[in-house]
Amino acid sequence: MFNIKHMKPLIIKLFFLPILLTIMGSCSFTPEESKDSSTHNNDADCISLKESAERKTQVESGIRGKVKFLEEPDNFSSITNKMSEYNIPALSLAVINQGEIEWADIYQNANFSEEQELDCTSIFQAASLSKPVTFLAALRMHAAGEIDLDKNIQDYLKDFIIPEGKQTTENPVSFRNIFSHTSGITSGGYQGYAKGLPLPSDLDILKGSDGVNSPAIEVITPPNETLAYSGGAYTLAELALQNIFNDEFSIIMKKWMLEPAGMQHSEFTQPLPASKAKQVARGYTQSGDVLDGGWHNYPEQAAAGLWSNSIDMAKFLIEIYKAYQGKSSIFSEADIKSIISQERDGHVYGFILNRYGDDISITHYGGNAGYRTGMTISLTSGNGLAYLINSDNGGALGNELLLTASQVYNWQHFKQTNVSREQVNANDLKLLAGEYKWNNQIDLSIRYDESNNLISLIFPNGDEYKLTPIVGDELDFIHPNTGVEVSFLREEDFQSFMLYGQTAVKLKADNG
Repeated sequence: MFNIKHMKPLIIKLFFLPILLTIMGSCSFTPEESKDSSTHNNDADCISLKESAERKTQVESGIRGKVKFLEEPDNFSSITNKMSEYNIPALSLAVINQGEIEWADIYQNANFSEEQELDCTSIFQAASLSKPVTFLAALRMHAAGEIDLDKNIQDYLKDFIIPEGKQTTENPVSFRNIFSHTSGITSGGYQGYAKGLPLPSDLDILKGSDGVNSPAIEVITPPNETLAYSGGAYTLAELALQNIFNDEFSIIMKKWMLEPAGMQHSEFTQPLPASKAKQVARGYTQSGDVLDGGWHNYPEQAAAGLWSNSIDMAKFLIEIYKAYQGKSSIFSEADIKSIISQERDGHVYGFILNRYGDDISITHYGGNAGYRTGMTISLTSGNGLAYLINSDNGGALGNELLLTASQVYNWQHFKQTNVSREQVNANDLKLLAGEYKWNNQIDLSIRYDESNNLISLIFPNGDEYKLTPIVGDELDFIHPNTGVEVSFLREEDFQSFMLYGQTAVKLKADNG
């Protein structure tokens, strides 16, 4: 997916661990098999340029994993086979080449025969991709003089007083530090509300009132000091914008971002109007069951409430790219280059920022109940893609789409990890099995499978990463689908291992 091995521990925990804790697997591919389990549709506003046909086929049939084992042939699969393997009902995918949507399509898994037929106008929950859309709308408001990103946000709030915390008059919570995830407000995301449940107001959410399934917000660290992903902060911004414009958040966003960017099938309305229900790709759990009612509602619109599809999200990315090149009609070059210059620990305003030589790319991921999403674009070349998947299993396929497009279109970002296999004897593997405490917080397990002579890393939610031994400085292993590396430390007599840059220590067996 991306190299997180050397990233700051706090960022790893708050930004990426929920995305990585997704069931993943692997399979081989033969072209004849790729048409059996899924279909794709080039009608209903999909995009397929004649000159893109060959590259489109290469992406569809050349899906590859994060890890390439040296001196071994590539193990390709197809989008359709991967959807069958991961139990994914539908995928909306758009590929951007040199600042234009080169092609876009919708893919459906025939194993989900109960699903309605979707097309490229169908909508998915964009999840946390809502956040950068909200931020860029606010950037336009700031440029127009309607808001001040650096002003104390309390000055904009009519009916809510931020609880006393680590903020001060000299160092207040502001739109800017909210959107850059440095406001100091309680970290965490949202789980949404099942259909039929009453939706709390923004005020109720911020206060943590009865019936709200998220904690009240608090400013727990001084603003501008710590990078910590905070959905609650975005809800505070949502309330402030409604107070400023005296209008519903969905209407504000339509005016300031969705219409200017040409995102004609997108909206922030929560709950979604009944008239839109037939356009929805319903969300699914890891086990392949549809969510009760088809999806959860997210009153936390700024953080997680956007409905969209890959074409609309690609249009949004292209406007950012065009602005960086000085060619956008809705963002100024100066504004976009200014925010890119404010990098902090590899992030700018929620985007992951990657630099490879002269190439600069931005990437964002999202995950709501029943949905996994992602988008990326190079601000230098204008190459990227957007995907929206209606399954909790979508993270693995999303990662593989990025890797595959990178190879086909020769991107500078999202490259495979090249490793060599190592032989480890069964007795040494058995000694690694046990219970571990990671980062002094999270319980992990290492399980030995005698039938396959391998070990697996077991996460608290039951996800299992089957590990392959590789050549390295320690006793090293890798999960082939994600590239997640586990290194057992020789100096600790292999009683601890490194994961995501932090240590997991083996617990003593309870003999009682």
